[in-house]
Amino acid sequence: MRKKIDLSTWNRSDIFDVYLGTDFPYVNIGCELDITKLYRYVKQEGLSLYFSMIYVATKAADAVENYRYRFENGQPFVIDRNTAFATHLTPGDDVFTMVECDHYPTMKEFAEKNRVKADIPQPRHGQTAMEGRLDILNFTCIPWIRYTHFVRTIKEDGVDCVPKLSMGKYVKADGKVLIPFSSQTHHGLTDGYHVGKFFQTLESYLEEEIWIQ
Repeated sequence: MRKKIDLSTWNRSDIFDVYLGTDFPYVNIGCELDITKLYRYVKQEGLSLYFSMIYVATKAADAVENYRYRFENGQPFVIDRNTAFATHLTPGDDVFTMVECDHYPTMKEFAEKNRVKADIPQPRHGQTAMEGRLDILNFTCIPWIRYTHFVRTIKEDGVDCVPKLSMGKYVKADGKVLIPFSSQTHHGLTDGYHVGKFFQTLESYLEEEIWIQ
């Protein structure tokens, strides 16, 4: 479901107008996250770390309203919740597929069932399911690189408003497990403040172990 935002009363109307249609109106911020507790749990339960991270990050994005803002034909709106689409490489393949992650009430069920779904062949490598969708979060993982920054592909300059979340190669250091994570959002819909809220929420969820039901 989507709810139209009234431009005449919206506190971001002027900022939205400034960034709408510019060449690269995106906020791209990355940091390293402590996933020690999550890593320990998924290894114990035999779950995919990638899909488990997607579950937690989607929860965090849903908790920050600006990560549920979208626009179409210059009209902003807010969605009820995000649906994750994740890049996935089937074993033995070198071309990724986009997987629409189904919603489940627990992280364990989400990670298990979506990981199984990921290996099911999809038409046009899953691209068809994404066409025309604005209620999504676009996830990817570069598990071979401990990167410091990652800029994602933009479908249409100034118009692509889908948040893009990425993670890289995790490392173990000083008793912790750390992973690079980046967020790319449209500046007309989010400022650094909102990205900061997203990362703070994500960090708190990782610390509080929200997956323990």
